[in-house]
Amino acid sequence: MQQKLIWFLRILIVIQSLGYAAKLAAPSALNSYLLGSMGGKLVYDLDYTIWFFLLLASGAVLVLGFLRPETSSVLRKVDFACLGLLTLWPFFTAIFSWLINPGNPFHATDPAGHAVRYAAPLALLLLTAFPEKGNLRRVEWLLRWGVAGTFVGHGLCALWLKPSFVDLIIGTMNLFLGDPVFTAVSFQDLEEALTIAASRQAIAESALPIIAIQDFILVALLLLPGKRIKTIALWMAVWGFVTATSRMTAYGWEHWHDLALRICNGGIPLFLWFHWNSMESKKIS
Repeated sequence: MQQKLIWFLRILIVIQSLGYAAKLAAPSALNSYLLGSMGGKLVYDLDYTIWFFLLLASGAVLVLGFLRPETSSVLRKVDFACLGLLTLWPFFTAIFSWLINPGNPFHATDPAGHAVRYAAPLALLLLTAFPEKGNLRRVEWLLRWGVAGTFVGHGLCALWLKPSFVDLIIGTMNLFLGDPVFTAVSFQDLEEALTIAASRQAIAESALPIIAIQDFILVALLLLPGKRIKTIALWMAVWGFVTATSRMTAYGWEHWHDLALRICNGGIPLFLWFHWNSMESKKIS
C-alpha cells in the first residue's frame, strides 16, 4: 500500500484519539461503570490517566509516522503499543456504554456503531506488523466490516427514532433556518414558532427511517464479495462526514471533539475509495 494512504490512515487515528482525549473532560463510560464499586476519586484519576496516555499515544503515532517504524524493531514495538491503546479505548468505551445502560436498545448498538473507530487503529497496527501483500486484503475487509458495523448500528438507531438523532436534525435545521422559538418576541410569534418546531420534529422523525434504509442498503453493497463499488464508498464517506459534523451544527462549535472522535465514520470509507482508485491506477499503468 502506498505510504500516502498509510499516512492518511495514521492522521485519521490521531484526530480520532485527540477527540477521545478531549471527551474525557466529562466522565467516561468506564468512569460511570466503575464509579459505584471503586469510589469517585479513583475513577476520576483513572480518566485523567487515560487522557494523558491518549495524548501521549496520539503524539507518538504522529511522530512515528515520520520516523518510519518499520525500519526499527524498537520503533515498531512503540508504534504497536500506542496503536494497541488507541484500539482498546474505543472498543472498551463502546462496551462500557452498553453495560452501564442495560435494557437501552440505543446503547446496545454501540459495540457495532463504534466499530470503525477501533477497526481503524487495528488496521494500521496490522499493516505495520505484517506488511506482506497478502495481508492487505484482510485489512481491507476489516475496514469494510468496521464501516458496515457503524452504519448498521446508526441505521438501527435511526430506525428506532433515537431522540438524540432527532435533535441533531432539528438543531441543524435551526442553525440554517433560524430557531423560531428563540426569535419569538410575542405570544403570537411563540404560537407560530411552536407550530414550526413541531413541523421540524415531524420532518426529522419522518426522515430517520429513510436514512436507516439507506444505511442498510449501503452496507449490503459495501459487503458484496468480489466487488469494490467506489461510488458506494465515496457516498458513505460523504454521509459519514455529514453526520459527524452535525454534532457541531446542532450543538455548537464547542462540540468539535464529537466530530473529531467520529472522523473515521467518513474517513475510513474515503480511505477505501482512495485505496480502490490506487488499485485501478496500478492496473492501468
